[in-house]
Amino acid sequence: MRDVIKSGLILFIISLTVALALAFTYSVTKDTIETRKMEKAEEARGLVMSYAETFEKLENLDLSSSIIKAVYNGIADGSVVGRVFEIEGSGYGGPIQITVGIDSEGLITGVHIGDNSETPGLGQKVTKENFLSQFKGISFEQSLKAVKNPSDKEEEIHIASGATVSSEAVVDAVQAAMDLNREIITGKGDL
Repeated sequence: MRDVIKSGLILFIISLTVALALAFTYSVTKDTIETRKMEKAEEARGLVMSYAETFEKLENLDLSSSIIKAVYNGIADGSVVGRVFEIEGSGYGGPIQITVGIDSEGLITGVHIGDNSETPGLGQKVTKENFLSQFKGISFEQSLKAVKNPSDKEEEIHIASGATVSSEAVVDAVQAAMDLNREIITGKGDL
């Protein structure tokens, strides 16, 4: 009985030490991790709308039931030149962080794929330029559609081979951004 109590006490002390070390490490690194996360998000906004000088978050939007997590006005020379949408789509491997830029004319300026858990070699194909470039210049007046065969229609996005679920997640995310942008422009958004 004495050996059992001794072993249990040793195991408790080891577990407590490890838990305290993890808590300390987290408290020391959480600010750095959050700063890097914000820097990556700012960089993604700049990639999809390179001509914007700054980005101002729209605070009065109700995004609670949407895959869109944040919307920013892109500002250049003191005026709004477009919007950037931060979206979390659902891919095959889990959440996909997607950033979409739409200019003041309603044309897509770029799509960037951030953190994701998609399958390397397959689902990761949605991060490649040959897939993402299909979105550039599409107007918000069109409805996007994911198709398996290449098409001449601008609004038909050719899915990445072997990455159907991931491709459809990106198409759905871009469509959600286009729809919300249309609502904001026409005054139907909750601003």
